[in-house]
Amino acid sequence: MTAGFEWHSHPNSDEIFFVIEGELLIELEEREVRLGEGDLFTVPKGVVHRTRPVGARSVNLTFERGEAGTVYVCRGCKD
Repeated sequence: MTAGFEWHSHPNSDEIFFVIEGELLIELEEREVRLGEGDLFTVPKGVVHRTRPVGARSVNLTFERGEAGTVYVCRGCKD
């Protein structure tokens, strides 16, 4: 991963992140989780989040159900 991902959620699946190299920042609505090499974190289904590498890149494995579905959320958009 060399760039951040947009705010989103998965209504039908948890999403699990495992960091192989570098660091990964997972931003949730209420807090941030910073993962290093060998760390694992689960974002429960339906929880709005976004991810980005800390530094130039991170190498991660991401696990979710095939039919996880992705719902993008616009932060800062005007109605």
